[in-house]
Amino acid sequence: MAKIETISLIEGIRGKLDRSENLVFSKRFGETYAWEMTPSTKAPTAAQLAAQERFATAATQAATDMADPEKKAEWKEVAIASDGKYKTARGAAFASYYNKASGIE
Repeated sequence: MAKIETISLIEGIRGKLDRSENLVFSKRFGETYAWEMTPSTKAPTAAQLAAQERFATAATQAATDMADPEKKAEWKEVAIASDGKYKTARGAAFASYYNKASGIE
């Protein structure tokens, strides 16, 4: 993944340029990154499907918590107390739910 110095032309760019391209752009914490995506040609394994399910469930639970101001404030406190491990309340919530679903506590 390469960090890109932003110029006005690519400042708001995210995602793929088009379906045939493998160059993907993303923006994280105010920085723009680009990388070449290599799509897999193999069917996902049972373990990969299980991880995708855990990821989707954790993301849904974290999003639900972020919609509740009280829970969001609680997760924000967790993020602050993490000493830089989590940058956002959503990140702290997601990690907690994902780890719990994965059996990591």
